[in-house]
Amino acid sequence: MIKLVCDNPLILKTFSNHLSHKNFLLSSNTESHQVVIKIYEKERSIIVDIDGDKIELSLPTNINSLTSHTLKKLIDFNFSINSYKYYPFQRLIINKNKKSFLSDIQNIIMTNLLKSKDGIDKDTLYQSIWKKDKSIYMNKLDTHLTNLKKKLKQELDIKVNFQSQKKNLRLLIN
Repeated sequence: MIKLVCDNPLILKTFSNHLSHKNFLLSSNTESHQVVIKIYEKERSIIVDIDGDKIELSLPTNINSLTSHTLKKLIDFNFSINSYKYYPFQRLIINKNKKSFLSDIQNIIMTNLLKSKDGIDKDTLYQSIWKKDKSIYMNKLDTHLTNLKKKLKQELDIKVNFQSQKKNLRLLIN
């Protein structure tokens, strides 16, 4: 998920619409995001800061150019997991010549667990995956956790475990 920060309401709304149209999930919650994109104007340019990686475009510019440059940077955004790289916006985990493509649900699970070092509440994780469910069925989440664990073991030989204490779920990687 992406958190957008911009002082210009027109740029914020237009950029948000473009990212949503490209199926990028935007976060309104200050704690529930993978990356922060700050957009601000500076004299004759517009600056896009993606977690410290800055893009500067001369004004005037169009929204397509702004979005295109930003998306190129987002695609390369990654987390390190031991000797592996996790690219959440590509739904990909790689190590040398091994690759594993994650489903949307597996990607949401992996992202939430990696950014929540102290763990995440199982109900919160469930709601981030199945927003429209009125009833919570933990066995549904547990099935997806088991499938993710098996997939990573088979495709990348990563031994992953999930630790659950008082509905708080943590990711353990060996």
